[in-house]
Amino acid sequence: MLKRFQRAWLFALILITPAWGQGHKPATAVSESDPAAVERGQAQFKSSCGFCHGEDATGSRAPDLVRSSIVAHDEQGSLLAPTIRNGRPDQGMPAFPALSDKQVADIIAFLHHQAYEASHSAHVPGNYPVAKLLTGNAEAGKAFFLGDGGCSGCHSLDGDLKGIASRMNPIDLQQAIVYPNNSRAPKPTATVTLKDGTRYEGKILHQDEFRISIMAQDGWYRSFAVPDVTIAIHDPLEAHRALTSRYTDADIHNLFAFLEKAK
Repeated sequence: MLKRFQRAWLFALILITPAWGQGHKPATAVSESDPAAVERGQAQFKSSCGFCHGEDATGSRAPDLVRSSIVAHDEQGSLLAPTIRNGRPDQGMPAFPALSDKQVADIIAFLHHQAYEASHSAHVPGNYPVAKLLTGNAEAGKAFFLGDGGCSGCHSLDGDLKGIASRMNPIDLQQAIVYPNNSRAPKPTATVTLKDGTRYEGKILHQDEFRISIMAQDGWYRSFAVPDVTIAIHDPLEAHRALTSRYTDADIHNLFAFLEKAK
């Protein structure tokens, strides 16, 4: 789940893939952190996919895959492998049945590497072409902001988001929308109630299935055995996390187009 959330900021114009074809298994050995696999995948991607998606996967005739939901939600090739194999005929993408499982896995490793690099703004040029990102409908984005997205319940264009597009470059604005786990985001807090009713509240410093540790409001570091207390977590990003299972690519593209106008 954490891995999915860490990538939830990414964008795409493509949607969920078709069913896996007969006679192939998903490429499960995806070595995202294997430099050799990434290098091989980059070469294979340039050869097979670069003409349409750009040699760096940031888009050309076909969508940007670096900020694609299919990459964001892919786990060990579960979504990307069948898409590469079967293509997207309805989108004009050809199938690549001749690629070996290893070649497919290498391409997937390269795409995840590119997505990881893009998720850290220090690795992304500040002048990343906004034209590649600004593909949504601003009016539809406004409707999502005020309606189904629930954004207006916490944010306001006259308040915290006033002039947001002037204060943030497009890359950082995108990350703020769908990649909220960053240094600017408020941290989760917890209320810990002891069996005698005593309560402590503060920022969570550590939490696992055995212990929870907080910096309590009284300024003291306090650690508790989980079975001995009642814990209530207060996560300011809960609404953002809930959106990851509901929003579509169109919703996010539209929302970005709307917020990009807030200069």
